[in-house]
Amino acid sequence: MNAIKGLLLATAAGLVAMSSAQAADLPVKAKPVEYVKVCSLYGAGFFYVPGTDTCLKIGMYLRSDMVYGAGTVAGYNNTGATSEYTRTDTNFYSQRARINLTTDWRTQSDYGVIRAYAAIIAQNTSPTDAASTGVAGILRAFIQFAGFTAGHAVSYFDFFNGADYGYLPSTWGASTGVNGTNLIAYTWQLGNGVSASIDLEDGSQARTKRVVNASGTAAFAATSAATLDVQGAWSPDIAGNIRIDQAWGSAQLSGAMHNMSGGYYGGLGAANTANGNVQNNGHPGDAWGYAVQGGVRFLNFLAPKDVFEASVYYCNGATTYCVSTPSTSMYGSGNTLGYGVAVDGVFTSNGSIEKTESWGFQAAYQHFWNAQWRTSVVGGYTETNYSSTAAAMLCGTATNSTNQYAFTLASGACDPSFSQTSVSTRTAWNPHPTLEIGVDLIWTHLDTAMGGAVTTAAFNPGGGRGTGPYTFQDQDRYIGVLRFQKTVLP
Repeated sequence: MNAIKGLLLATAAGLVAMSSAQAADLPVKAKPVEYVKVCSLYGAGFFYVPGTDTCLKIGMYLRSDMVYGAGTVAGYNNTGATSEYTRTDTNFYSQRARINLTTDWRTQSDYGVIRAYAAIIAQNTSPTDAASTGVAGILRAFIQFAGFTAGHAVSYFDFFNGADYGYLPSTWGASTGVNGTNLIAYTWQLGNGVSASIDLEDGSQARTKRVVNASGTAAFAATSAATLDVQGAWSPDIAGNIRIDQAWGSAQLSGAMHNMSGGYYGGLGAANTANGNVQNNGHPGDAWGYAVQGGVRFLNFLAPKDVFEASVYYCNGATTYCVSTPSTSMYGSGNTLGYGVAVDGVFTSNGSIEKTESWGFQAAYQHFWNAQWRTSVVGGYTETNYSSTAAAMLCGTATNSTNQYAFTLASGACDPSFSQTSVSTRTAWNPHPTLEIGVDLIWTHLDTAMGGAVTTAAFNPGGGRGTGPYTFQDQDRYIGVLRFQKTVLP
């Protein structure tokens, strides 16, 4: 009996020892893993940043563009060397590869949502960029909080964005929609989709000041701002809008005040610059231009998903709100040349600034054939006009003015006024919701008010172009664009 008890006790002791040894081999319990959680507050694609109450969406697209014709991936308003229309000076195709990375951060607060958004691009363009390098930039970088928007965003003057309907920046409507501008703005939500906004925005870079000092000695060149003589960035532009956004679409009225103050009288003269006494010459009084615009957008127009959009605008001394480029020069076949200037105003010695008027309209329609195919048609017209006084200043016939064109007309009228007309159609195929393959066909027309023949060509023509004589004539351009784009969360 004692032997049996001893055996049982020994067996129990062995089992306890074995269990202790096995327990020592078990891993220590790990801390719970913090998985990424979906954030459904702001739509698809958002997730909570681990350890915070901030929601983040990361998006991107990869894009490849090929442009054929007398244009570039930067747009189809040719100026300067690329417009000389010769075998050696004009590139008839260009290509671009681009990546656009977006981040959208949102956090709830006692004052509403705090949003921080950024869009950063990097791209390589041929034949302008080096083969192994490219350029990078910021399209958006802004913070929104309690009605405020501060940073690099779309101007609150803007409404129509041609990039929604085509692949190249258009010659009409100087929208900041593609590249944005620096600003600080406040928006009041008035209810039922109605809002009002006001912003202070950069008036020296995105909305460039363009004032010509016609009392200087430098010539106005299509590829240079040599004769632009403006006050520095002393005050921002003031812009704002009243708009409505509802299920049927949107409508907006917007306006802007543009500081177009000039520099000093004779400030571009070589002698004045050399002696350092430019400020002693005096200057024209501070001047402000203005711009107004009205636009409307209809959703589900005529058919489901279809869109119709249009806007009309007028600028007085604020040309950069209507016209995208400071000057336009297009050489044609033979010795022909189309030309126009788009500046805010012009002044001569001891005079005030003579303001420039511009106006235009634009319209677009996009039709969805089915879930994979869609076609858009977009067109517009912009006109820039100079008074007889301003034209005389630019042409050098006014008192105390210098010929800004560095050429002499053999006959005909010297008038820098011009107009631009553009029409394009894009058809896009989406074999997958995230992949787009599209073709954009474009026609643009420059109508110049310059008349007669010029004895010496301006703008320093090179390559196959001689020094003249040239005859002023309206010009046309035709361009095609092929695009491949892969998008992951817009």
